[in-house]
Amino acid sequence: MTRRLPKLPPALHRMLEHRAAEAPDRRFLLHEGRWWTLGELELYARSISLELQALGVGRGDHVVVMMPSSARYIALWFAISKVGAVEVPVNGAYRGEVLRHILRTAKPKVALVGAEHRAVFDAVCEEAIPVRDVHDPADARFAWNPSRADELASLDHPGVTTQPSDPASIIFTSGTTGLSKGVVVSHHHQISFGHFFAEIVHFAADDTAYNFLPFFHVAAKFETIGAMLSCGRMMLRPSFSLSGFWPDVREGGATLCVAVGGLCHMLNSREPTPDDANNPMRLIYAVPIPWEFKDKFEARFGLKLVEAYGSTEASLPLYTRLGEETPRGSCGRVSDHFEVTVQDDAGNVLAAGVPGEICIRPRHAQTMMTGYLGLPEKTEEAMRDGWFHSGDRATMNSEGFVFFLDRTNDAIRRRGENISSFEVERALNAHPEVAEVAVVPVRADVGEDEVKAVVVLRQGSTLTPEALLEFAASTMPYFMVPRYIEYRTDLPRTETMKVRKIDLRQEGITPNTWDAERAGIRITRRGLERIVKRATS
Repeated sequence: MTRRLPKLPPALHRMLEHRAAEAPDRRFLLHEGRWWTLGELELYARSISLELQALGVGRGDHVVVMMPSSARYIALWFAISKVGAVEVPVNGAYRGEVLRHILRTAKPKVALVGAEHRAVFDAVCEEAIPVRDVHDPADARFAWNPSRADELASLDHPGVTTQPSDPASIIFTSGTTGLSKGVVVSHHHQISFGHFFAEIVHFAADDTAYNFLPFFHVAAKFETIGAMLSCGRMMLRPSFSLSGFWPDVREGGATLCVAVGGLCHMLNSREPTPDDANNPMRLIYAVPIPWEFKDKFEARFGLKLVEAYGSTEASLPLYTRLGEETPRGSCGRVSDHFEVTVQDDAGNVLAAGVPGEICIRPRHAQTMMTGYLGLPEKTEEAMRDGWFHSGDRATMNSEGFVFFLDRTNDAIRRRGENISSFEVERALNAHPEVAEVAVVPVRADVGEDEVKAVVVLRQGSTLTPEALLEFAASTMPYFMVPRYIEYRTDLPRTETMKVRKIDLRQEGITPNTWDAERAGIRITRRGLERIVKRATS
């Protein structure tokens, strides 16, 4: 069944202009203790758009933005749309060749860079790109000046004619097998992303989203758009703070948030308190749902968890429904706005329960990526036969529920079996003393891979690697049981809270890695067996 899309704004800035015209005094954005109304945000975006025009920025120009999330960033985001330009948000952790690659690919007309990133940016900038420090206290061009409000409101500000199919952003995805690719996101794709998110979480006018994600990530954008389309509000923080999460939520009256990476695991790892459920949060959009403690987590904090499967390229084609019973471990069933199949390498749709690649097709135009910037061959490879090939492995049951297995690149091949690192992580996370796990392949002594689990224990735990190995052997097939276990106090993360598995794969076996076989234990079909060492004469 195809659900009709409502009439969405044709461009990002038109959405803000429409909302500000309807309710200029409505509070929308809470940042650093200050509420911004829709009217103020619109005038701020208008002010910055005039500065961009003075810099020669116009229709189709690429504008690199490298700065933390803030009210200024959001106004700048809308201002770029107002002049018909294309935002190119850059991860604040990028430097060196990765950053140089993005600049060479994007070919920006101008770069707007926060002071904390200026030295890193200047070190790799090879072209004569005008660079502006958007937080320079000596340069007030990008700062909000309330005294100009009446002047800005009275200005005849000619709008740029923007089509829904025009590019709004170029978002560079993390490179797993090569250099990062720039995903071209049209205005309609970006706005529909926010609409789909709002549908999934049932965003209402009395909701306040808690947004701590960086704006180089599409989730920060669709959370903002979802709030604005729904006439709701948003509380903005530049980064995630575990200790500050619940105080922030209570202070801002936040009712929902997007939790990527291990946020739920980190919240769950903290010692319970009597007032855990005394908070306004009604829902966490988790990627993924921690099924190993879902029910206890919901009861402890007095909220519900939902999950969606998606990507910058393909939007949100799968999700779990509030009020609907979802099979344990499933990331949901297909949205009414998309078609989803599980296919083999030849493009054949596979039977229920047979693992293959998640392939996606939109039911509405321009609700997926336009392509990869400057990479027609990669675009064609991803968009074969009218389907977007995700590179993710999954199964679909007879009722249409999808069970994510792994990124193709994260799959582990051991003893002739394909292993989902995701499934091993879920099994180990079920241990009551485990806070979080990342599973990666390491090179085996002879061919294929061995499984390594990098584990963060709950505070005060005395669980030994051998005891965790025994738990693993009792709860998963023998070929999935990790030979190597390494304890850490935390896991390496990206700025979007995702675990940096590439770092863990590159580290391989370290001096702190516990090896079951070195400890005298062999993992076999019959279970764990002690290795008997023969005496030497």
